[in-house]
Amino acid sequence: MERFILFLFVCCSQLLNAQTGSLQIECLQQSNLEAIADLVIEVHSDSLCLEGTTNQDGKSMFKGIPSGEVSLWFLANNQLRTSKVYIQENQLLQCSFLLDSIFKVKVVDFGRDFVRDPNGMQKENILIDRSPIRMADGDLPVSQIKEIECLTITAYRVPLIDHYSSASGAVVTREDANHLPVRSVNGVASTVGGMNSIEGADELHIRGGRSNANAYYIDGMRVSSIQNIPKAFISDVTVITGGIPANYGDLTGGVIAIQSRSSIQQSSNYPSKKQRNNTTIGQSFSEPEPMLPQMNYDQFLPIYENEFLSSISHPNSTFGIDVDRASWTYIKRMIEGNQHVQKDAVKLEEMINSYHYVDVEQKNLINLAMRRIVCPWNSENELIAIHLKAKDLPKDLPRKKHNLVFLIDVSGSMTSSDKLPLLVKGFKDLVYSLNEDDFVSIVTYAGASGVALEPTSCAQKDKIIEVLNRLSSGGATNGIGGIQTAYDLAEQHFDAEKNNRIILCTDGDFNVGINTPGDLEYYISSKRGKGIYLTALGFGMGNYHSSTLETIANKGDGNHFYINNLAECKKVLIDDLGNILNIARDVKLNVEFNPDEVKEYRLIGYENRLLKPRDFVDDTKDAGEIGYGHEVTAVYEIVLGKAETDKNHFTKSKEKTGNNSELAFVKLRYKPFEDSVSIEEQFSLPKAQKPEEDSFLTTLIAFGLELRNSAFKGRINTNYLTEISSNLNESKTDENELKQLIEKYTKHVMLH
Repeated sequence: MERFILFLFVCCSQLLNAQTGSLQIECLQQSNLEAIADLVIEVHSDSLCLEGTTNQDGKSMFKGIPSGEVSLWFLANNQLRTSKVYIQENQLLQCSFLLDSIFKVKVVDFGRDFVRDPNGMQKENILIDRSPIRMADGDLPVSQIKEIECLTITAYRVPLIDHYSSASGAVVTREDANHLPVRSVNGVASTVGGMNSIEGADELHIRGGRSNANAYYIDGMRVSSIQNIPKAFISDVTVITGGIPANYGDLTGGVIAIQSRSSIQQSSNYPSKKQRNNTTIGQSFSEPEPMLPQMNYDQFLPIYENEFLSSISHPNSTFGIDVDRASWTYIKRMIEGNQHVQKDAVKLEEMINSYHYVDVEQKNLINLAMRRIVCPWNSENELIAIHLKAKDLPKDLPRKKHNLVFLIDVSGSMTSSDKLPLLVKGFKDLVYSLNEDDFVSIVTYAGASGVALEPTSCAQKDKIIEVLNRLSSGGATNGIGGIQTAYDLAEQHFDAEKNNRIILCTDGDFNVGINTPGDLEYYISSKRGKGIYLTALGFGMGNYHSSTLETIANKGDGNHFYINNLAECKKVLIDDLGNILNIARDVKLNVEFNPDEVKEYRLIGYENRLLKPRDFVDDTKDAGEIGYGHEVTAVYEIVLGKAETDKNHFTKSKEKTGNNSELAFVKLRYKPFEDSVSIEEQFSLPKAQKPEEDSFLTTLIAFGLELRNSAFKGRINTNYLTEISSNLNESKTDENELKQLIEKYTKHVMLH
């Protein structure tokens, strides 16, 4: 009996201490991206079943879900769709689901094969695929089960061929193509037996046929060529080298039929229907240089926004800081090119950390200042801004000598002008700016990796420039091979008196070797803490893998930037010394709020930098890095009021809350660059301090919340952004830039 009671007590304790998160689901119609209202959604896990209904915006919120994987059930018209998501503790996952006509009732006349389409599509523009299915009522005997015909309607131009009616032939799936050391459709097709590439030409030869007699199809449409179509565009490639089916016509060569990813899965991240209808493969929707891609397969790690937490039940907010700015540079380029911004590309802390706000006294290695700020999108709340400033390099102190390894992706995906040619120009400018006692080595990687230049003194800059000028792109991307070679080279020539750093330049598309964030994380983590630092520079669009570069930077004692032009390259590598020369590592903050004054708080951004409270004093835990002169800002939104105590039979809360003159108490912990022992400093924000206005900072945050369509954006919308951006000072470069971006964004939203 005692064991049974103990077992019950343990179970109850686990339930009380279970970590929970929240989920906001948005349901949209796949055909036109309109919200689906009154859709029943169930959330299932081992320990619960929650039910909700979407509102007029197609959204439904679920709170108190145990962390871990849960199943989602979408129910409509007696039909069911399922999916799975992962819940993280104390964070909100926002996800959108595109649901097709299975949730719509369409009138179908089987006798005339007529579909009454609400969008007024013409009959000849609708494909009807018939496939028999069996539907049965549970009360009917098997003998009464009837077979009916199911129609799947796809609004699309009528293809010249049926992609699925081909005769025998090899099919290379996207999964297979990802592991091939090739970059184009021609390269994928040439791996099929009987097919080979013509040396020196972007053409294919099929055994027994003439090269100019091949037929090329994209999504069932005959095209004259498949040159310059990237592998990222492909869902699968069908190659027929003999016995050409009659539906392909009179051919003497062979058939290469490509099915694109966009033809099997539309996404809200894709351009609008109007844009697609007016654009062909290879064209851009706008006219910036270089041209932006039509199909955008840029990849980002999912962001779980931080929730509002009680200052009593969650007294410690602990996280590592960083100075990455890749997100904001990428967002600006997308907006300037009239492109849709994926919500997970929007990282609020990187937007905030791209600008200067207040002057912080240069005291100690890192100093800190705090402010109370009015929250314009929710007048009942306030913002708390924590500003960190690292010391500038003293003018009378020579900087450390550099020992740099340029790790350069020269694979086929780096061909475009905004990738390899841009990074070569940027590195040449960097080399010219270095001192003669700095050293540079170059590692390149594509299908294989190699050392293009052994460590060379910058007294021989012409030699380094010559190697950079010879770089050209081609082949697959063996990224992990290049990283291993770079670390081996850096370790062989390691000098504790120098700044040992690898500067990686790539679009992040690692398709050979270790290519998942998890595997990369394991390898990079094994190298951290050994005095070799890493800066990851992302280039290009359309297949930019921010998820990979973010993982590399976070786990490699490094930072991550996105380079979209030569000016940004100069800003990152030359103008801001701290980006390649650290002053402190494993920098952490622990923030506590007075529960007599602050009911709840929410950290804006830093979702992938959160730490457990116990990790704050654990010097083995990785955190962020700061370089000379760097500024970092963290912002909280707080709900004013007395936090409610949480008492029951098992838990008791403190009656006394400490120093009641403070609104917030902050602890800063870091290791000086050359030290293994951490320094801890403490700061407090008096509650007597009055809230102040900061139109630039609050407008920037509001813009980020709108771009993310955040569940915490309050009354923020495009009209509100236009209103508050009018208060920005156009005579200040940063504020004028933000105002222009908001204007361009709001116009784009109105047009689409």
